Amino acid sequence: MVSGPNFETIAEARMLRILGCDSVGMSTVPEVTVAKHCGLRVLGLSLITNKVSLDYSREEKVNHEEVLQISKMRAEVLQKLVATMISRCQQQSINTH
Repeated sequence: MVSGPNFETIAEARMLRILGCDSVGMSTVPEVTVAKHCGLRVLGLSLITNKVSLDYSREEKVNHEEVLQISKMRAEVLQKLVATMISRCQQQSINTH
């Protein structure tokens, strides 16, 4: 994870790749850390919205508008996934009690 709120620099992206990262998040790790500290059970779910540039010569840069657009495009799919997961957890809870 990186702290954000800015996008990863090319140098950070290269370092993360060398360290074996396949994806990078800004808020999931600190949010989970606080939740666990409070004694909560946690399921992490992240939506990957953009590719990180590893090349200084690449003209295409990540921008906030692109991230918002991808988020809007994937919102319905993510909502259905979460609803299905909650429904299955509720069914499982009923079946075990």
